[in-house]
Parts: sequence; C-alpha cells; structure tokens
Amino acid sequence: MKIKRIDPTPEDYMVRRAREDDARVTGKPLVEKPIYFENVETGQKYFWLYGCIGWPNIISNKPKAVNRPGYVAVVGVIKSAKREPEDAVYQIMAEAEGHSVQFLIREMLRLREDWGFGLHPELLHAWYGDPDRFIMETAIVNERLVKFGGERKSLLFIPPEGFYDPLAFDLYVRAMTEALSSQNQRLYYGGNDILKNRVGEYSEKDPVIVGMGGLVHALVLHKPWMDQVERNVFRVEEAI
Repeated sequence: MKIKRIDPTPEDYMVRRAREDDARVTGKPLVEKPIYFENVETGQKYFWLYGCIGWPNIISNKPKAVNRPGYVAVVGVIKSAKREPEDAVYQIMAEAEGHSVQFLIREMLRLREDWGFGLHPELLHAWYGDPDRFIMETAIVNERLVKFGGERKSLLFIPPEGFYDPLAFDLYVRAMTEALSSQNQRLYYGGNDILKNRVGEYSEKDPVIVGMGGLVHALVLHKPWMDQVERNVFRVEEAI
C-alpha cells in the first residue's frame, strides 16, 4: 500500500472545533475531514482519494477514433498549507486503459489496494462512472469479492453530476479544460501520460474524458473531501 492513514491528535480536534465554530459564524459550512492520508514514499498528503472509470466503447468496424479503450484512474486531493482546503488541487496518482472489461476491473482492484482501500470504509469503495454498463461482468466479480470479504469489498459505481444530461460530455470537457488551465490549474498529471496525450482531442464519448471529466466535475461542484457543518441558529433574548 502506497499511503497510510493519519488520525487526528487531541490538538487537531480542538482546531477542528474552532473551524466548525468559524464556519457557522461566516456562513461557509465546510471544513476538512479530521483524518487525512500520507504517501509513505514521498510524504505528500491527501485530504482524500477518488477513483473513476470510463468504460470502453463497443468494438466495431467503425473508425479507430470511435473504438476507444476504457480508462481507470485514482486521483488524490492534495493537502497543502499553500492553498485553502476547499480550493485544493488534484493529482492523478495512477491510471490505466484497455479494451477488456476484465482487465479494467482487475486494474481497479489493484489501484484501490495500492491507494488505501480499507483505511477508511468510504475510501475508494465507490468509483465515479456509469453504473448501468457491464452489469453482468461486475456482478460476477462482486459475488466473489463479497463471498470472501463481505459487502465492503464489493465494487460500486456512482454516476457523476450531470451524467444523464444529454450535454454531459460538454460539461466534462469544460471541467477538464478549466482544471488544466495554466491561469488557475487544479488538475495535475503526476507523471502520468494517458490523459495528457488525450487532452486537446476531446473525441466525443472518449472514455478518458468521460471518466476523468466526470470526476473533476463532481469534485469542483461538491468538494466531497470536506465535511458539511450544520448551522445552528441561536436566539438571544433581552432580560426582562
């Protein structure tokens, strides 16, 4: 496993409490989660890590551009003192592509084990992607995973924001373009080149763009590495 979990100290809990109070006062009810993760080799810190999948196109006699391989990747949300938590940047930790559904599922299982699956019940359990494709292939794998490890070992897929919108691909291309913009870059390749070699093509329904674009779109919109703080309303009455 390439990362370890860092649990909060008593002092961290005090800081967390102060930030929660500040969030209520300022009306910005988001605070970073109390735990984070650290790369055991580099020391790089992550608020959270997320997985995405773009299923492969159906192989046919159509042009090569249509027969795109599927894509899987893990992205880390970087914890850094240089940026506010809600404006954290994202880095691709690992990625893979292939036409075989079985290969992609094996890569998902490998990547999640490498990048912290099991360190927290929610970490890399559900991956952003189309939950309606290759259901049978996924069910066969899940049957084995659940048999030997319980429900927590299963593969889950959640559609990213706007996935069923006819214009979803445009949304994801825009999210990718903005995240990679040099003016306010938030997505970094991390030495990986599959996405890097696709940027600029933006072929319709390219699994790389559908997978990573959907993930980036969801991260920007929802900031899931942050916790929502309930806003308490207090009424102060004058003494009679």
